[in-house]
Amino acid sequence: MQLSEFRRAAYGPGLKAIAVAFLTLGFLIPLALVGELVDDRMDYRDEAVASIVEPEGGEPALLGPYLLVPWTRAVGAGTVTGELALFPAKLEINGALPTTARARGLFEAPALRAELELSGFFDTAAATESAVLPPGAALDWARARLRFELPDTRSLAEPPRASLGGAALSIEAEPRQGFAWSSAIGGAARLDRASRPGALEFSARVVLRGGLSFRLLAPSGEVRAGLSGTWPSPSFRGFVSPVERSVDDAGFTASWYVPSSAQPLPLAVEPESIGRGFAERASFGVDLLPGVDAYAMSSRAVRYGLLFVVVPFAVIFLFELLAGARVHPVQYALVGLADAVFFLLLLSLSELMPFGAAYALAATACSLLVALYAVSAIRSTRGFLMLPALAALYAWLYVSLSSEDYALLLGSLGLFALVAAAMLLTRRIDWYAPRSGAADPAPAGRPSEGLDPEVP
Repeated sequence: MQLSEFRRAAYGPGLKAIAVAFLTLGFLIPLALVGELVDDRMDYRDEAVASIVEPEGGEPALLGPYLLVPWTRAVGAGTVTGELALFPAKLEINGALPTTARARGLFEAPALRAELELSGFFDTAAATESAVLPPGAALDWARARLRFELPDTRSLAEPPRASLGGAALSIEAEPRQGFAWSSAIGGAARLDRASRPGALEFSARVVLRGGLSFRLLAPSGEVRAGLSGTWPSPSFRGFVSPVERSVDDAGFTASWYVPSSAQPLPLAVEPESIGRGFAERASFGVDLLPGVDAYAMSSRAVRYGLLFVVVPFAVIFLFELLAGARVHPVQYALVGLADAVFFLLLLSLSELMPFGAAYALAATACSLLVALYAVSAIRSTRGFLMLPALAALYAWLYVSLSSEDYALLLGSLGLFALVAAAMLLTRRIDWYAPRSGAADPAPAGRPSEGLDPEVP
């Protein structure tokens, strides 16, 4: 036949397309390895962050105050004892959360100091009239204790101070664990309220330290809380969202209001009803997020990795079909490898600089490398057409990564555009026979365009 092996009428272009397709699928392996590397770096980052935060008490949180009041009940010749937890009928919390970034190697974590001022009052009548208090039981106010709970007493930055009914209390670590969290602090209330039910005012100052987040748990009564901090990227989460919030580069302010009717518990409850899982369901507060999580962005980018192999392969294959160029499968593989290395460059650079700058630098380097190699592979300056194709691809991916809410829509539109372009450019190709305008074989003694004189 007068046509080259590549353009054999029966299966030339189709066979090459199948070979390129299998080569493309082969690049799922290096992309999967890059994805595993991203996961490993995320684990290493988490370990570094934990080594910063854990020695200071982890992620600080506070429950309280509440009064733990013993009760006794005569049963026959003996007595039955128990305890009642009384929450404030009204609680106001004002807190400042100055925050600094602490580094461990390449990684940083937000470390905070929560300076809390608490005030309000207990309605002691609610304890006397509580439905959970057994009939005939007598509350022993003289042995009542004012308690706070927190996940770890290492988070205490200074000795707490509290007053109840105008009298100062000595607050220290309790030998008994908390109900919602593992640790408890408190002090003897020294009350004699049996004959004088009513409002019992309190105030307290608690200073905590830690990092990553701060939580409050106030599961009963009317609660008003206000927090202000210096971290510029907070996330407000939990049982209830702020009624007011303000976030700027200097930090944030937020205020919460929880009416007693919206609370999950009555004012007086059995302490056992405050379980460990309850703290997760009924707490609220703020998470201190990194500005851009480079590892999460890199992980999401790897999910689109196959497209970064498909698009350059498709452009080069179209050059073969439409311009008579010839490219060896090894050259396809090198182009695919360069695109796979983009994700490795992105991951390593994003640990040293902002993600946007790392992305631009890695994309520019890989685009130039692939374009220059394409010029050499097809022996034509038309290889520089790879530059706009790759630039559009990298720009599309970056927009998709940055717009988390619309990532699916943008991804779908991008894929639709790629498929439409491929269908448009190949609509006149006869996959069983060479195109009418295809280049004839080169004269004897002179190879046709391309680096390979042999048919792939």
